Amino acid sequence: MNRSARRWSLHVLSDVFAALPFAFAAIRAAATGGKDLRYVWVALAALAGAAIVVAVAGRHGKSLGAVGVLFAAILVSSTLLAIVAALLLGTVLGVGILVVAFSFGLCFAAGGLLHVLALDSRR
Repeated sequence: MNRSARRWSLHVLSDVFAALPFAFAAIRAAATGGKDLRYVWVALAALAGAAIVVAVAGRHGKSLGAVGVLFAAILVSSTLLAIVAALLLGTVLGVGILVVAFSFGLCFAAGGLLHVLALDSRR
């Protein structure tokens, strides 16, 4: 696979992972007749957490250690901001919100990691 095809594939996968929380939010909104949009706000908060880490990380090397730290940083920041958003929306802290926040964080961590790898594949 040539470099541009690899970069394109990584960007597509990155977008798919980043879109998953919004797909779940849309399903939740549709299931409640548009009355429960909390997942949309939680997904936006988790996206903000990922974007902050990716912006700070920039285009650092793809060493195994750097990749692991980036993934963990995105996961933690996305999950924490998702929890904060849910709490600000009046959700009671419990297993449900922790699972949703972690799942959204995991999606954004995978998407952010693939995005950075796609940027690094330009070299």
